[in-house]
Amino acid sequence: MKLVTVATFDTMPAAHIAKGRLETEGIACWLKDEHLGQTDWLYNIAVGWIKLQVDAEHFEQARLILDTDYSADLPGGG
Repeated sequence: MKLVTVATFDTMPAAHIAKGRLETEGIACWLKDEHLGQTDWLYNIAVGWIKLQVDAEHFEQARLILDTDYSADLPGGG
């Protein structure tokens, strides 16, 4: 398995939301450097933020899922 970064985030909540979207679609994923920024925010800059990683073979599918905007499907959304 070769892990590749599919997205980066500057906050843990945003990273976990994206992780949950992928897991709901059946894509295994991991957050790298998730807690490092909690010790000192500047560490996030040094390591390139929180990285959402997937197996390379799922990269395209993961990007498609993360790029899909469902806000129009919500009441009052769009």
